[in-house]
Amino acid sequence: MRGFSQSLDAAVAVAELHQAVWQPDMALVMFFCSVAYDMPALAAAFARQFPGTQVIGCTTAGEITPVGYLDGSLTGFSLSGADCRVQTVCIRDVASNPPESGFCAAEAALVALGEAGVPPDGENTFALLLIDGMCGHEEIVVSTIHWALGTIPLLGGSAGDDLRLKNTFIYYEGAFHRNAALLALVQTTRPFRAFRSQHFTGGKTRMVVTRADPERRIVHEINAEPAAEEYARIAGLSAVTPETMAERPLMVRIGGEYYVRSIQQVLPCGSLVFYSAIEQGVVLTLAERQDLLVHLDELFAAIGADMGPPDLVIGFDCVLRAREAERHQIRHQAGRILSDNRVIGFSTYGEQFSAMHLNQTFTGVALGRTPAAA
Repeated sequence: MRGFSQSLDAAVAVAELHQAVWQPDMALVMFFCSVAYDMPALAAAFARQFPGTQVIGCTTAGEITPVGYLDGSLTGFSLSGADCRVQTVCIRDVASNPPESGFCAAEAALVALGEAGVPPDGENTFALLLIDGMCGHEEIVVSTIHWALGTIPLLGGSAGDDLRLKNTFIYYEGAFHRNAALLALVQTTRPFRAFRSQHFTGGKTRMVVTRADPERRIVHEINAEPAAEEYARIAGLSAVTPETMAERPLMVRIGGEYYVRSIQQVLPCGSLVFYSAIEQGVVLTLAERQDLLVHLDELFAAIGADMGPPDLVIGFDCVLRAREAERHQIRHQAGRILSDNRVIGFSTYGEQFSAMHLNQTFTGVALGRTPAAA
């Protein structure tokens, strides 16, 4: 069951979402909300409307709702206990926890899910990860969780705050938390398919990071020149702005595949801050843009051919993709494709898939109908 509300009154918004997603024996309610809401009021409203129900969520940089892209709204879905079992675990203080904390949290969730019924594996279980989008530790968290999960597909998104780049929040056990990650294992009798899609490919123009601060994801120099200045020269940009950086992202090649490394902002000193890990000595490639709408159509055509029309798609879409669609005046068309394919999700500060933390990507999981209803 899917729903949304555009009311900024927390009580009204949660009541409208409850009306849309309520079903008997809910195993999980998952929501995505703008930071425009009063967070304590929203938390209190969820406690009132969903007593005894497992509710998780996060803040966004835009929402994907039953009517497409929206900003300043609340959206979500519920999963029925008739065909799903869910185990959640929260990792606190991700920026200061030891690397093995992700592995230990995932192992604990796996054991708890297995003790309650059928042992979880890649055929009957998938994992969702929500993480503070400003913590700067997504790579280590996602990689250690993936290590523990084995064949179970892992996907997720980094929480946002409407591009304020200050505070992002995860909702767990009745409250919003900073510097946290939330793992949800979903075991289901439904068919499902995890996916990753991007509309950029690696080009022929390359450059080398010659001075960087990996801990803070900052690049000071490219090709031994000031980073922003050299990037602008190579990309052919007269000005380095959020819009031009999103249009001309950089990519790294890992294991024969190209992955986007998006630039978050330019510092006054001329250094570049990235949304994901960046290291000194890495070779970057200037990306080549392809048609976003074509890629979306091809993705859902492949999903439909594999499992039929999805009943629900949980989607994590980079905020830069939504902003790009807006600049090219195709946001409504892209939102319509998402709506037609029953996507609920949010615009992220980064996406997770398998062991990777990604940028300018659309990741998610498509759920089909139960075998009895198919």
